[in-house]
Amino acid sequence: MEYLSTFIFCFLTIYLAYFMVIVNRKKGLEKFKEGRQLKFFKKAYDLDFRKIELKKFANSLALTNAFIMSLTVTIVELFDNFIIKMLVGAITLIPLMLIMYKILGSTYKKEGK
Repeated sequence: MEYLSTFIFCFLTIYLAYFMVIVNRKKGLEKFKEGRQLKFFKKAYDLDFRKIELKKFANSLALTNAFIMSLTVTIVELFDNFIIKMLVGAITLIPLMLIMYKILGSTYKKEGK
């Protein structure tokens, strides 16, 4: 139960912070348009953001990033040793990012066509 509450707390905190700073603010969306993550999705998945609503994509990305970070934190909390935590965190974070970004990119690629 402790790990579930850790996951939920981290997820809500990260998502709400991202939502308030990026998705909900006009200035945040303007900076998001020029950011690295958007450039990554344009190149890697050939997304056309003229056909995709940017605010909807930013919200989806916020949910995805919150899930990735929360799951990583929850898994890392299972271990006591700091070095093992760092190794497990890196081993967990990288595949999660690749898998979740692939799912998100594929979903929006279908939507953009």
